[in-house]
Amino acid sequence: MIARRKREKRLLDLPNHRSSHSVPTPRGGGAGLVLAVAVFTAVEAYRLHPAYSFQLVVLGAVLLALALVGWRDDHESMPVATRLGTHVAAGCATAILVNAIHPLTGAANVGWLVLWLFWTTASINIVNFMDGIDGMVASQGFVYGLYLVMLLPDNSFARHFAAVLAASCLGFLIWNWAPARIFLGDVGSGPLGLFFAVAGALALDGAPVPLIFLPLFPLYLDALITLLRRLGRGEQLTTAHRSHLYQRIANSGVGHAPTTAMYTIASIIGGATGVAVKSATPEVMAAAILIYVFLVTSLWLAVDRRFPLPLTQTSENSERIT
Repeated sequence: MIARRKREKRLLDLPNHRSSHSVPTPRGGGAGLVLAVAVFTAVEAYRLHPAYSFQLVVLGAVLLALALVGWRDDHESMPVATRLGTHVAAGCATAILVNAIHPLTGAANVGWLVLWLFWTTASINIVNFMDGIDGMVASQGFVYGLYLVMLLPDNSFARHFAAVLAASCLGFLIWNWAPARIFLGDVGSGPLGLFFAVAGALALDGAPVPLIFLPLFPLYLDALITLLRRLGRGEQLTTAHRSHLYQRIANSGVGHAPTTAMYTIASIIGGATGVAVKSATPEVMAAAILIYVFLVTSLWLAVDRRFPLPLTQTSENSERIT
């Protein structure tokens, strides 16, 4: 009986008093998503853009390490140093790619690459943070990939990567939409966060820089405000919690599907905004971005007041900062 229970814990996410789901659900399904993106990217890179072969080989090696650490972490907690090391390595690999695609001149390039290192590390963690209810990050990945397909020039490698990302996320979303039949797991959430950053890096080759990550703003806003709030409250950031807005909405009785749909719609509006102004003047583009950011932030704050923080903080998933 004990051995059987251990096997179940390794293969299934078993409900407990901190869970949002009520039935045992297989986890680690993100491994299939990661494999699909990696294989198709390798084929497309060989066919369309061999110039990035070295950078993509480095990213492939880091992706494998990130997935393996995530898989292990799904079954037993990994040391902070190990997780942090793989995340920083992923950031370095993305920075190497950026340096090949869109380097800046002089000393500014150092800060530019450090920014991408930090951004990639943050993206990996944010996607892990936000992977707490059915369909949330898979739907964001689908919208983001489809957005880049519409934003980027035809036949560019970045556009093909975005299409593969969108298709893979949609395929997984079919199984992950509420009620989820399988969970992404850390083996999928970490690499998906890396894919978001890599897609943005590749998009530097053909898209206006300010527009690249626009549809992901609602997802990242929730993580950023929650992090700042926890810092202000003096909470230990490495401990799990349930203070994200999406967690409070879903667990208040609204449910997973409507909550995920709300974030997805906000992301779609961001994507539509970006596509509408991609050829506009810098002034019009800046105005559109500011209006979108203002509206989403205002909506976030309004909904935040409707769903106040619980008196006690518990966790529904294994969220933690590297």
